[in-house]
Amino acid sequence: MAENTVAESSGPEEIGQFTFTEDEIIRFAKLYDPQLFHTDPKAAERGMFGVLIASGWHVAMAWMGCFVRHTGMPTDYVEGMETDEARILCPVGVGISCDKMRWHAPVRVNDTIIFDTEVLSRRASSSRPGWEVIFRRSHARREDGTLVMSHEITHLMPQRL
Repeated sequence: MAENTVAESSGPEEIGQFTFTEDEIIRFAKLYDPQLFHTDPKAAERGMFGVLIASGWHVAMAWMGCFVRHTGMPTDYVEGMETDEARILCPVGVGISCDKMRWHAPVRVNDTIIFDTEVLSRRASSSRPGWEVIFRRSHARREDGTLVMSHEITHLMPQRL
């Protein structure tokens, strides 16, 4: 572990859930991943999964949405940006890397996915005072516990008071 790095892991924390409806799966895929097994239920029946499935990128973006909403903007800073603009403009920070992205199982129509994240370690930024570098591992699971996605991220985040 690098100097000034503090181990932190206390286990995964649930950050939200998302149900992947057929309309949502198709809408996202038509815009960003227009493969037939994401956009056409009839064609998907003939594909390797046998059913329409969500794009892995859709699952990743749903995780991100839950992460931002869960981490959220500190309410004590909302009224006055003069206090600390960085905490308002990027409350979850700025991504540095996403590693070990894996899609373990398909996400099907009406699957509700539960997202979590866990801080593995954090350290003060050596180049940006008042910020810290956070190392995380995150997962997405079906309600039955089946792992559908995992990844690790590193992000630069304003230090919390």
